[in-house]
Amino acid sequence: MLAQSTPTIIWYRPQKEVSGPVLQARYEELQAAGFELQIHTQPRDFYPAALQAIVNLHTSAPPLFMVAGVNSESLAAISRLRMHSVSLPIVVDFPSFSEDQVLQALYSGADDYFCLDNSAALWVAKIECLLRRVRYSEMSAVQSGFSDSTAIVEQLGLGWILIEEGWILTSPEGRSMSLTTTEREFLLALCEQSDRRASHQQLLHAISESEDGPESLDSPLGHNRLGVVISRLKRKGAVEGMNIPIRSIYKWGYMFGAPIRVQ
Repeated sequence: MLAQSTPTIIWYRPQKEVSGPVLQARYEELQAAGFELQIHTQPRDFYPAALQAIVNLHTSAPPLFMVAGVNSESLAAISRLRMHSVSLPIVVDFPSFSEDQVLQALYSGADDYFCLDNSAALWVAKIECLLRRVRYSEMSAVQSGFSDSTAIVEQLGLGWILIEEGWILTSPEGRSMSLTTTEREFLLALCEQSDRRASHQQLLHAISESEDGPESLDSPLGHNRLGVVISRLKRKGAVEGMNIPIRSIYKWGYMFGAPIRVQ
């Protein structure tokens, strides 16, 4: 069951966006209305916070995402948030109304918008309405059997993603790295299995025609190749700040220990 907690607004305001006393007053009014504000000015802070909030949906109250303006950074943030969650509310705030900007935001994936000259009462009413809708949606999902955290992550399209036909691996935090032919075939072989588990034989067969050349599936050298591929993959990931969750299954094979999909 979802835990009761203070409603949270995770707010992305790129540094180039306008701020001032009106915005500061809005912060104070929303806090006085009972909302917790997390305000981020850098993508490297905002995206991990947003993704963690989505992953925690099964134990915490759903958040609302606020994005300031419709510059290129803001539109990218809206599109990326919508890609990771079809249900959580995304609202855009503008210094003043502009129909063209509102249309850009809505077509990028936003649900609604505010202007700084709107009253605090209107902001609070709209936010409560959006959160009420998503609370009902999440409760229905839990009651339908999506109470397991892994199932929720998969349902929301989170986790690790292989993009560019499998040549680039991206983490839930938005970090990425390119793959060699062998690394790509190894990860694709895991992704092909519904439980993300593959035997030594399956994995060796998948990489046997890769850049490192064929190898006997039963030879000690062949099995050692898997260890080399995994070790190299994890080292590359560590350099990029990515903890790649490949797990060994004793005397059988390997698994990818988190949701992963090919896009």
